[in-house]
Amino acid sequence: MKDWIPLINKLVWPVIVGIILLIFRSEVGEVYDLTLERVKSGGSVEIGGIFKLGEKATNTEIQDLSVSNLSIEGFGGAGGVVRKGSRSALVELQSELRNSPNKTINTLLIVDNVQNYSIELLKEYISTLGLRYVVFQQRDKFAGWLNSGTFVAQLPARDGIIPFNELKNMQGISMHHVEPGMSAKDVLATMQELHIDSVPVVGDRGKWQFFANREEVLAHLMSSLILANKE
Repeated sequence: MKDWIPLINKLVWPVIVGIILLIFRSEVGEVYDLTLERVKSGGSVEIGGIFKLGEKATNTEIQDLSVSNLSIEGFGGAGGVVRKGSRSALVELQSELRNSPNKTINTLLIVDNVQNYSIELLKEYISTLGLRYVVFQQRDKFAGWLNSGTFVAQLPARDGIIPFNELKNMQGISMHHVEPGMSAKDVLATMQELHIDSVPVVGDRGKWQFFANREEVLAHLMSSLILANKE
């Protein structure tokens, strides 16, 4: 039994934190807001003398969190991306997700080398795969993004074909993004300033890479700190 004690000791803190977050969700929300403001102002947050969240956020590049690596490789795309394809491709993706419950696809990639898109399939891709974001890409470079709900709301009610140029002219397409070398602290501050919960990460050559989500970023930072201090 004593051989199991180190392992149990490592697991105790993550479990306790998870239970606390579940039971005291509203209180944690208030602490989260205060924490974000503190980190944004350049300060640090110390919890029980164990770790400093602000210091970790400052010293961690957003690309090091690898938040996109939890996604499976979409049809013809990079990790977590779906390039709009045929209905048979959609069926394959649905099957893959059913067989991989711990993996997700979060982004629909709309590219200019596809001239026309099926309105019905666009809606079906987003609704059945649970996609959260739509990224527009021209000449293999990032050309803006929308939340999937905003995207679907602007699609015509009719079935049929819609050209890329019409999709690219939708209202509310955002060019806001961050760079992979930015610190997690600066990325969180950017989200706070823009009043958004997610922001795309775009490389220096205009290549879209993945989406950074505020809750996921904080969860990765806290998890890594807790586990590091319990080794």
